[in-house]
Amino acid sequence: MRNIICLIIIILFISISCKTKQSINSNAKAVEQNSVKGNTFGKISHQYRATGCATVIIINKEGQDKPITLIPKDKLPDDMDKDGMEIYFDYHLLRMKNPEGCNVGIPAEIKNISIK
Repeated sequence: MRNIICLIIIILFISISCKTKQSINSNAKAVEQNSVKGNTFGKISHQYRATGCATVIIINKEGQDKPITLIPKDKLPDDMDKDGMEIYFDYHLLRMKNPEGCNVGIPAEIKNISIK
C-alpha cells in the first residue's frame, strides 16, 4: 500500500513539473518574437512609382549579379516607406499576379521589419 501511494505522489510531481517547464518555454518564445529582427537586409525604393508600382524592396545579395526586387503585398508603415531607407526584414515569396503597373519584381509578404 505504501508503494502505491509513493508511486502516485511521484507521478503527480512529475506531471506538475512538466507543465511548469512548458509554460516557461512558451513565455520565453513570446518575448523572443516581440524583439525579432529580420534576417534579410534591403533598401526601400520608389523608382517604379512612375509606372504605378508604389514601393519595392531591393535586396543585393553577395555573389549575385542582379539584385532581387520584392513587391510588398501589404502597404509598409508610413514611417518606414521612405525612398532609400535601409531595413532588416523577413519575407515569404507569394504566387500571385503582380499588381498593376509592377512589371519588375516578385510579390512577397514582408514581416519583422526593423530600421537599420
